[in-house]
Amino acid sequence: MKKNLKGALPLFLFLMISSFILIIFFNSFGTVKLSFKDILLIFFNKNPNKIYTNIILNIRLPRVLGSFITGAILAISGNILQLIIQNPLADPYILGISSGASFGAVIYSALTMIYAIKLPFGMESTAFFFGVFSTILVFLIAKEGKKIPILSLILSGVIVSFLFNSITTLFTVMYWKNLIHVNIWLMGSTASLTWKDCYILLFVLFLQIITSLLFSKQLNVLSMGEHMAVYSGINPEKIKIILIGINVLAVSIAVSKTGIIGFVGLVIPHIVRKVTGPYSSVSTFYSLFVGGSFLAASDFVSRTIFAPTELPIGVVTSIIGAPVFIYILKRERKND
Repeated sequence: MKKNLKGALPLFLFLMISSFILIIFFNSFGTVKLSFKDILLIFFNKNPNKIYTNIILNIRLPRVLGSFITGAILAISGNILQLIIQNPLADPYILGISSGASFGAVIYSALTMIYAIKLPFGMESTAFFFGVFSTILVFLIAKEGKKIPILSLILSGVIVSFLFNSITTLFTVMYWKNLIHVNIWLMGSTASLTWKDCYILLFVLFLQIITSLLFSKQLNVLSMGEHMAVYSGINPEKIKIILIGINVLAVSIAVSKTGIIGFVGLVIPHIVRKVTGPYSSVSTFYSLFVGGSFLAASDFVSRTIFAPTELPIGVVTSIIGAPVFIYILKRERKND
């Protein structure tokens, strides 16, 4: 284990430095193009141009950082879910968390914007509630006696996702004049991210990391199978509830801010564990930087390739993620 951690350190440092460089690079491009030097001067508060400073610090940087943090949240969540369920197909989108959370966010928008109902809780709380509800529903449908077969769990997740996505579409069609902005949001968008959103997402990310580190040993054992966990004196159900609960919270809040973004939580952890191995602590940190960089790069593509028109970020991640995942599956079958 220590050997693996030492071997992973150089690549980890490379990912950390390259992520920082990428964030600066992505801030350079937009309607107003700035040089690398200009960005650095703005970061160190030495650029006299107030317009450039405002563009970077109040518009581009929150979006780029928010995209990076969201990507990290989705990748870490996918990594933990895949280790718990012991299946590379597990991710927040397939297990119904994202669709439930997005449904909650749309319901909140409909009640507050159309019916002008003042709710005592915010969009994040509503998204979290429906994210939890959809997850519980998936597990209840998949449950066969005291066991939850992996195939049944994935199929149940797909069914529940279709159900919530259909109802969400129904709402947007019925109230399209009031919820026309929701259609773009449902395909994923980081355009409206603010510093406040970044702080909330950053808190959630720290919560994910701390939880995964605290339960890293239990998660490593659990990834080998429930029987191994029981023999090791671990209560697998308790660990599942804690870890799945934290990740439902994290994904639900991320979805309430950016909409549905697929394939990040599915493909990134799978690729990461091919490099790092199954150790949860190592794969968590790698997923953080790889997932964050991937979504930040996808956001960069979405806002520049057809500028000034913006492509939904979920479209970009799907176009890249789907072929990559097909290639991984084909390669694994050949190896078997």
